[in-house]
Amino acid sequence: MNIQAMQQRFARIKNRTAFFIQRRSDSQRLDSLGAILGLVLLVLIFSFLSPPFRQPSNLALLGKSAAMTIGIVAVGQTVVLISGGIDLSVSSVIAVTGLITAWLMKFGFGPIPPLEGRWCYLAIAVGWLTGLLIGAAQGWLITRRQMPAFIVTLGTMVGLRGLAVAISNSAPINALPDEFKWFSDGHIGLIPAPILIMLFVYLFTAYMLHNTKTGRYCYAIGGNETAARLAGIAVDRYRIQFYAFSGLLAALTGTILISYIDAATYNNGDGFQFNSVAAAIIGGTSLTGGVGGIWGTLIGALILAVIPNDMIMLYAPSWWRDIITGGVILLAVFIDVNRQHARKKSIRMETIQPVSGGNYLYELLGKLSQKIEKHTGTSLCRMYLVDRETGDLVLQEMLPLDKNSTDPPMLQGKSKIVSDAKESGSVILIQDLSRTGYQRVVPMRPQVQSALALPLLNQEHCIGVIELQSPGVGVFKDATIETLKAVTEPMIVNLEDAWLFESGWLVRQVREALRHLWDDLHLGRMALADWALSDQDFRHDRTTGARGEALRNLLVQAIDDLGPQEEHDPVHGARSYRVLQLTYIKEQAIDQIIRVLHISRRQYFYDLKDSIEILTDMLVRDHCSGASGPQKTFNPREKRLIR
Repeated sequence: MNIQAMQQRFARIKNRTAFFIQRRSDSQRLDSLGAILGLVLLVLIFSFLSPPFRQPSNLALLGKSAAMTIGIVAVGQTVVLISGGIDLSVSSVIAVTGLITAWLMKFGFGPIPPLEGRWCYLAIAVGWLTGLLIGAAQGWLITRRQMPAFIVTLGTMVGLRGLAVAISNSAPINALPDEFKWFSDGHIGLIPAPILIMLFVYLFTAYMLHNTKTGRYCYAIGGNETAARLAGIAVDRYRIQFYAFSGLLAALTGTILISYIDAATYNNGDGFQFNSVAAAIIGGTSLTGGVGGIWGTLIGALILAVIPNDMIMLYAPSWWRDIITGGVILLAVFIDVNRQHARKKSIRMETIQPVSGGNYLYELLGKLSQKIEKHTGTSLCRMYLVDRETGDLVLQEMLPLDKNSTDPPMLQGKSKIVSDAKESGSVILIQDLSRTGYQRVVPMRPQVQSALALPLLNQEHCIGVIELQSPGVGVFKDATIETLKAVTEPMIVNLEDAWLFESGWLVRQVREALRHLWDDLHLGRMALADWALSDQDFRHDRTTGARGEALRNLLVQAIDDLGPQEEHDPVHGARSYRVLQLTYIKEQAIDQIIRVLHISRRQYFYDLKDSIEILTDMLVRDHCSGASGPQKTFNPREKRLIR
């Protein structure tokens, strides 16, 4: 790939992810402003109750306290939350990495003598590397092994805390070298070193989130993982990086802590996992991902540092500090839940840019666009398809098949009538936008006067919505709606199948079904059973076990049908049949299969992936065989998703 092609590819990805950045910008500013006002209010109240609170020395101590506690670790937590995850292990990572660093400084390791003097920085580097590897390992378990982030990080937190007790033998490791004490006691001018370190971390992370590909992908992955994968983003790789970054910052916090207290203990960082999440939420980061910012997290960390500081000055009991801190956390979660409900009122819609060259889904969309223009007289058309996993409406670009045609209408924005049509399952028609207001419609062209949203229903569920607009008043009549239904109904099954295939949903479902091929109850509960058995009596009228048995028979028959189709590609066809038969029907071990087929382990996984796609292709063709409208064979080797 030459440099120009790489630049063009990056520009396409940048445009696709720009939607997520634009969507979060306004709400993020409002959330940060609310956090700032809350901090100012707390400072004013505590300054009135305790005059020493507003002394410059106390304010400097406040910033230093934030840096040495949750200020830095909350940055990594924010990045993970924005990407749609959570990291509850940061407190134990702080303890373990601090103990490893202190142990190497004080006792060395095996033949390695104690790392004193300037060698103490080697011990610090080992601690940081340990934190980074712990975070990366968690990211790998979450992404590659499909384990829940909450369970992985919670288990790591508990396990590492036990490891910390074992390393320290429940006793602190103190009397550490003085050479690294500048992490907590140093100054540059009048500014303490912890504050400078914290500001550097915030500036670096803010630049990364707002000015780099990694930051844009972080918001895109958290906003809609399915759309991010369709856009060609390596979701798993970037999520591993985000967890590794969180582990690294937790290790940095552990270094500052042991420098400040001159000791490493097994309970260092206790409670930081919840406070770091609270700081991020207070600053406007959403627990569901896709929304948030670093500077809001800084305000949240300062708020959580102000409360215990002033409680000490007021000589208040320690339990008051916990009560107030808990109340602030509950208030932050309450606000975040309200923000989520507000966002759900306008369903997220992401734009997928089509690639050139005959992709079946976009051929269908192009033909549908031409038919709609021919029968309704309007070219202002937007098409949305429903993501089966998230329920989101994904905005498609309906390119005309004639490449000399005029440019398609603008696709930016979203109309409320589209989400209303999806939720209600009925047509939404606005004959005169000047009377009802434009708050429900995003115009595709200036001076649009009327709009229509038609849900596409298949087996009583909505697979998408078509939106039409016109510059004329009262253009859309009942006859227009009936014509639009007549045009779209013959293509609904094909359109849904093409979308499910191209989006990867069907391939994932088939792979999951093959893994549980002999578990009828699991198969009967799968969404694939509803899709594959939609034309049979098994969908609703039979037991779960019967549905599972029918789905299993369908999959086994499809695998058997691969054998007679070898004339098209005899070598690959035969291997696909053998790979699927040996793996899922005979359930042989991988080592045995590669010996039988005389292939490498790596080639086996490549063949298995291709074989599942070919099997899915067969299932789709069989499913479409009874539907009218355009038919075409899917070829997984020609399938071109956005990459």
